[in-house]
Amino acid sequence: MRRLIAIALLVTGLAAASADAATAPLVPVHSQQAIKKRTNLYAFVPTRLGFAFRYYAWKFQPGAKPALRIWFRNRLQRSREITFVVTPQTGPCAQGKEKSFQLDGNKVYWSHRAEEQQAWRCVPSPVNGKQIRLTAATSMSPFTFADVGLGRMVASGRWVR
Repeated sequence: MRRLIAIALLVTGLAAASADAATAPLVPVHSQQAIKKRTNLYAFVPTRLGFAFRYYAWKFQPGAKPALRIWFRNRLQRSREITFVVTPQTGPCAQGKEKSFQLDGNKVYWSHRAEEQQAWRCVPSPVNGKQIRLTAATSMSPFTFADVGLGRMVASGRWVR
């Protein structure tokens, strides 16, 4: 009987832990609050991420070319990294020679070079309506990390409230 109760408690505990893990934000709440306080206009974070990637750090560069950068590292292969970047957008979002996707109801663009790939989309700022560019970039090739994986990350970008 004790064994049965112990097993039931263990299963319940594991289920609760996995439910908490499923709802935990990709960027920790304390980091989101710090981002919001420091950058308000550029306070966007992704809500979806590739398997085995975890939040690593963030940095805001103020000035003439402001940029919020949030880094995610692969916990299995630490040399693999994705950077989520939020910048002001000037000009059209499409650049002409990129691939485009419709992901989660958002138009997302993607391009690559031999040493890098990136996906991006443009959104109006909830603060002043100006265009903001959300970009996910990595040095991993499209054969290592799929174009749609970066696209999903960008499509999931949400403003921190």
